[in-house]
Amino acid sequence: MEGLFRSVAPEGRLVDRVVNQIQRLIVDGYLRVGTRLPSEMELAAQLGVSRTVIREAVRILTAKGLLETRPGVGSVVRQMTRDQVVEPLGHLLRAHNVTLDELHEVRGILEVEIAGLAARQADAEDITKLRQAMEAMTRATNDAEALAAHDAEFHRALAQATHNPLLVILLDSIRDLMQEVRLRVSSYPGIAEVIVPDHYRVLECVAAGDEEGARRAMREHIDHARDFQRAVFSRDNDEPETAG
Repeated sequence: MEGLFRSVAPEGRLVDRVVNQIQRLIVDGYLRVGTRLPSEMELAAQLGVSRTVIREAVRILTAKGLLETRPGVGSVVRQMTRDQVVEPLGHLLRAHNVTLDELHEVRGILEVEIAGLAARQADAEDITKLRQAMEAMTRATNDAEALAAHDAEFHRALAQATHNPLLVILLDSIRDLMQEVRLRVSSYPGIAEVIVPDHYRVLECVAAGDEEGARRAMREHIDHARDFQRAVFSRDNDEPETAG
């Protein structure tokens, strides 16, 4: 790693500058997953800062999930995971008390377009996964918890069928909020008789490559879901209607 780390620029807080430099090396691929960083003393010398600064920078990068400490090895570049992106977004949404109407608006923007893109991009394997999720949903119509779980599986499989990993991450960011809502409404009388056929219509449009049909079917499904949410949350006297 000789020459990889450079003395940090004079502007800004020392710790922040060290964090930014190491983070950039990780993001740009110069420091790959599993790479062991130089020792605290070596890094301090290469970056021209104190060991205290290095120690604090490593602590921050570890908290961000970019590094991990292994006994007898030291600080190692960590594999980035979906949860490192999704979980903070989920916490942020909860902190802002997202309402059901706001969640509905986001689904209308995100999932309607996901359905259309899935109709354009899905391959045979994607269609198979969607059909399997639908079969599982159909078997779970008398089990509210299982129905909610397989409902979520279908929507995630649909996002994966777009072959755009960012859309999967964006959908996952509202996953926990959506699952709480799904669990609340899945036991509502007659819901399975509506949402299961809704999902089948989306699936058949995707399988047929009908982009506009898939968008329209998803929009209708989301609107039906919102109707059930209003009924359930109004019955339970939840005011204001928060999604989590």
